[in-house]
This record gives sequence, C-alpha cells and structure tokens, in this order.
Amino acid sequence: MPSAATAHRVSQLTSFINYAEGLWFSVRDSASDGQSFSFNGDEYRCLPDRFGSREKIEAYFGRCWSKELSRIMLCNLDPINYQGKRYVLADAPGPAPRKVESLRIVSRNASRIRVSAVLSGGGGGNKTIRYTLARTGERLTIIARTDRSNDYRYARCTS
Repeated sequence: MPSAATAHRVSQLTSFINYAEGLWFSVRDSASDGQSFSFNGDEYRCLPDRFGSREKIEAYFGRCWSKELSRIMLCNLDPINYQGKRYVLADAPGPAPRKVESLRIVSRNASRIRVSAVLSGGGGGNKTIRYTLARTGERLTIIARTDRSNDYRYARCTS
C-alpha cells in the first residue's frame, strides 16, 4: 500500500484505489483453504484467525475505507459464526470492477481529494467511479464511492 503522505500524484492514488478495491476479495479469498461445512445447501469456508472477528475485518477494511463503508463491506461479505469461527460462502462472488485503468484528479483541498477512475473487471465492461478521499494528517480514507448500488460489495446491506 502506498504511503498516504505522498499519495497525491495520479500514480500513487491509482495504487491506493487498486489496493482498496481488492480488500474485500482479500478477505473472501483468504477462506479458500479453510475448513468447510454445509448449511442450507450452501458451502461455507472458514476465515483465517486474522479475520476471525467482526472487529478484525472492519479494521482491515478501515485501512482504506471509512467506518460506514467498512461496515457495509463486512455486511455484504455476509460472514456467519459457526463453532466459534467466522465463515463465508465458498462460491465465487462474480465479477466486480476493481482495477484502475485510468484516473483523473477532479478536485483537491486541504482535507479532501475527489477523483474519477475508470475501473475494469466488472461483467459489463469498464465503469467510471468517483471517489471522495479524506486526508487526515498522513492518512487517506475513502469516504464516498459512486455506483455502490450496482456493486455487491458496497450496495446497501439488508442483512
């Protein structure tokens, strides 16, 4: 992950957003080698201990995302507790836009950076996503992302 202190050039913001967009998949994919069980016809895989609690997963997402977006991402990960461990569905979640193809800084001030990024990797071709990043000292945090309703990781969660 690039240093937030220098993450003001396009290439550094691109790296930061690529990293942030991959966090949900990092948690989900970390269960691929875990023990599994079936429940209501679905197979679940155990997350490793580093993601063994709600707090640990939220803290991991919180490396790049606001508390609100981290909670939504956790909810859409839909982990369940079974015998004292956290499990996620074993099936493939499907394509989602997550690789920055191009990025443009729309505006910036002392506390916010707004960018527009074209992301690839989704099922329907490239998507233009706008992000608002908060700058707090040395840290960048994504506090807003457009097109959330069309991306299962960030959609309003009902669970």
